[in-house]
Amino acid sequence: MPAPKGTMTLMHTPIIAEGANGPTTPETDKIFLERNIVVIPDLYLNAGGVTVSYFEWLKNLNHVSYGHLIFKYERVSNYNLLMSVQESLEGKFGKHGGTVSIVSTAEIQDRISGASEKDIVHSGLAYTMERSTRQIMYLRIAAYVNAIEKVFKVYNEAGMTFT
Repeated sequence: MPAPKGTMTLMHTPIIAEGANGPTTPETDKIFLERNIVVIPDLYLNAGGVTVSYFEWLKNLNHVSYGHLIFKYERVSNYNLLMSVQESLEGKFGKHGGTVSIVSTAEIQDRISGASEKDIVHSGLAYTMERSTRQIMYLRIAAYVNAIEKVFKVYNEAGMTFT
């Protein structure tokens, strides 16, 4: 019997995003592979929430916000970058006694002020997820291998493995 009009069958599903806790059985995974259906593993899809929770745990453990740790450094670095650009332009175009002024946009002014805690968390999350994406090119298998390697590393460093 054909599927009711307006419903999607597996034949028309190009990609599946798993929820949590290994919802796809190995048998189902083989069917997806045979039908060229890409499955994004639950380990990857849930990593963002876990990563941000980890950042918050570190922040609470240290009783300090990340923004306070780098605010002054970022502000001075950003200001020095603008001054360097201005000096370079004056050296190139201001040879006849003229001056060159860098006029910063509102976006640059926001950047000079330094990153907010939200900016830092988003940046850390983006970095972590981009790095993880590169590590799981073969999605499911790579995600499991990656997770097992990380667990092994922790156990190994704690002296809890036998070789």
